[in-house]
Amino acid sequence: MNEAFIIEAFDKKYEEFVIPFLEKCLPQSGRTLDLEERHSLYLDIEKNFAYFWCMFDRSTGKNKLIGTIAVRDLGAGRCELKSVYLLEKYHGRGLGYMMLQTAVSKAREAGYSAMYLDTMSSSRKAIALYEKFGFKNVAIRKRYYSNGEDAYLMIKELEG
Repeated sequence: MNEAFIIEAFDKKYEEFVIPFLEKCLPQSGRTLDLEERHSLYLDIEKNFAYFWCMFDRSTGKNKLIGTIAVRDLGAGRCELKSVYLLEKYHGRGLGYMMLQTAVSKAREAGYSAMYLDTMSSSRKAIALYEKFGFKNVAIRKRYYSNGEDAYLMIKELEG
């Protein structure tokens, strides 16, 4: 593991970095930050997520936020993988896999039996990563939010 990259549990001191990070990261994957509706969860991270992590690049001597990942409780022993974002410049280094390991391990440790996610059908690299990590496609839903794109719905069983 490259020690220049660290994952830390969300702390209030990181709050000021999350929205600017999303403003930069989301357009790289064809998304737009919508804090009034779809992304309003980020206005109160501690309330809206069971777990939230920030990945930092410390190679420059500063803690630069380069990625996020979160788990949201769905009840009945189920959770949802959320906020899997990594700046494009850092793709292909195993960092997304590292973030997934953190989230899935914590969800399993917390007693969740299944983890769900949805992603845009155009997110081929993300879908390949999820499949490599053991997520299975369970459905395709039309109209991913308001952009008209299909969504992949995926699940990973966490028990056993």
